[in-house]
Amino acid sequence: MYTKSTIYSYLVKVMAVAMIVLFIASGCSGNKSYETGLELLKGKKYTEAIAEFQKVPTGEKNFRLAQSKINYIQGVMAFDDSLFSAAELRLEKVEADDEYFHDSQLMIDKILQRNKITEAPKTDTLIIREEVTGIKGREKETEKETVKAKTDAEMTAAYVKQTKNLIDQFESLYQSGYKASVESKSNYLSNMSSVSGKLRGLSYNAKEKDAEAMELNKKAASWMNKRIEFISRLIKDNSAAETNTSRSLKEEGDKLYYAVNQQMKKVN
Repeated sequence: MYTKSTIYSYLVKVMAVAMIVLFIASGCSGNKSYETGLELLKGKKYTEAIAEFQKVPTGEKNFRLAQSKINYIQGVMAFDDSLFSAAELRLEKVEADDEYFHDSQLMIDKILQRNKITEAPKTDTLIIREEVTGIKGREKETEKETVKAKTDAEMTAAYVKQTKNLIDQFESLYQSGYKASVESKSNYLSNMSSVSGKLRGLSYNAKEKDAEAMELNKKAASWMNKRIEFISRLIKDNSAAETNTSRSLKEEGDKLYYAVNQQMKKVN
């Protein structure tokens, strides 16, 4: 005869085993859905891919990247439908360590370039009343459009904001790339180089340029170059962490990042 305590103990063990099995099955299912979603995405079967990514459970390790890819797909679909504002909102949510991050940034660049071309400048209408010589009492009205130009302060603020955004993007990519495996570092390096290129390509058309803002861009460029050099060295050394040949590059990058943060405080 089994005692009540023995039966109870047996039931507890059975329930524990069942929960473990369910947990493992859930994880495998989530991982399978993510992998299936990736294959569908590569085949540009967007609707089916979204359905698979949505099956990835919240606690699964690929949940964050699954959500990132949903945003990417919805951004691509909106872009294809010429819904550029909606596309930009979705593409900006693609994670920096997502393999589609670089593609999303290229699409955002296309949207921004298109906006520059199609957006008409804001204007104020100036009404000028002129009396026509030789015709008593007759007045002629002419309308002239004058472009409402941005002030130097507004252009400087926009320039600083763009610079800071690129600094944040680059730092996120660097941290992920630094922690990534050797095999994955090349993808991060490519995205880091892309952000660095955007920083160098920023336009600043203020007549009276702010020296502190320009210094921020200069220091950020030096810092980005050193980080790129460091990650490139790790790849060359086939090492996930710093080596004797790369340690000095990391230390120089750390010092430059400190200088960048100090400079950002000056332009706040």
